[in-house]
Amino acid sequence: MPTTVTTALDEMLKNARALRPALRSRRAETDQLRRLPQASVEDILQLGIVGVTTPVELGGSDLGASAVFEVGKELAQGCAATAWIGGNWAVHSTLAAMFSQEAQGELFTDGRLPLIATAFSPLRAKTELVNGGARVSGQWDFASGILHSDWVVVQAMTDTGPLAHLVPVADIEVIETWRTNGLRGSGSNDVTAKELFVPEHRLLNLTQVGDGNSMGADKYGTTTLRLPLAQIFSAGILAALVGCSLAAIDAFTERTSGNVGGLSGLTVATRPEVQLKLGRAAADVDGVLATVRSTYAEMDAAATAGEVLTVGERVRWRRNIAWAAQLATGVLTGLYEVGGAHSLYDGDPLEQVFRDGITASHHFAFGWDQLYVGSGKAMLGEEPGIVMI
Repeated sequence: MPTTVTTALDEMLKNARALRPALRSRRAETDQLRRLPQASVEDILQLGIVGVTTPVELGGSDLGASAVFEVGKELAQGCAATAWIGGNWAVHSTLAAMFSQEAQGELFTDGRLPLIATAFSPLRAKTELVNGGARVSGQWDFASGILHSDWVVVQAMTDTGPLAHLVPVADIEVIETWRTNGLRGSGSNDVTAKELFVPEHRLLNLTQVGDGNSMGADKYGTTTLRLPLAQIFSAGILAALVGCSLAAIDAFTERTSGNVGGLSGLTVATRPEVQLKLGRAAADVDGVLATVRSTYAEMDAAATAGEVLTVGERVRWRRNIAWAAQLATGVLTGLYEVGGAHSLYDGDPLEQVFRDGITASHHFAFGWDQLYVGSGKAMLGEEPGIVMI
């Protein structure tokens, strides 16, 4: 990695760590609002995470998908919802660079990176190709950050695969459905549209970009655009989950170090089962970080070399990310099991990161059972049966 890139990332990581106390102080407000406070939005924008995978030609810093993960996990130790939104905006800016040149001209204006939400579930959506574009109707859920975004990408199925429609947020209706246990501040509400015309230049066949082919991959030097879409899309959400597991270890250690049993009078830190849970959690997180970092390094090396990726590589990379997510989830549940009665209260540090992390673990990208099966199939010479690998 060139020295200038390393320096830029180190500076961003330093700034992200410095934001943790302020983000942590706003967590209760973030939950109550069910969206980010404006101060947290400004923190994200000033930090620069939105542009870390965006080509420099479009105003980004092009630091790669690994930078989304590294910066995001630092933010998540302050507020997971803030990290979730920042990470989503980052990878969505990469998606923006895959659209047509005309669409990019609308998105990247006045030196400002676009803030884009996505809502990909096509279950209640339909689209009709018409002269000059398409007319799309439907209701889509899980549009994270929609209340702060300028654009949203909604999806509908066609005979040729999933079709992405790039739409100004002003042209759709937001339905505030996001009332959840965790990640409340992500504001991942529903959006709806009826017979909305989307011009052809704002349409994108996701099957093509799923293979790492797009207008942006041909035009710009960034290696991230040469990777299949599914390989980079989970970087931000994984960061939120892993950041929660790191925050859980810190919160648990701080509380347990000075805690005394109410009946026994014994220091809780001397209990073997507590020591076991903490030691195992720390080992698991170290394994998660090592695996994620090596996986992203492999991705970057293959993209830089211009290699044609095999199905086996693509499945293995996704499997590794899912395994990391499963282990990080186990850290949260393991520590919460011995976290004591105080972790039942709203706003308790361990309770907060447990709720947020468990919510993050439900994202479809972390379907570890499916990905383990797909990986096994690929190793045995069968089709893995995984969509958008």
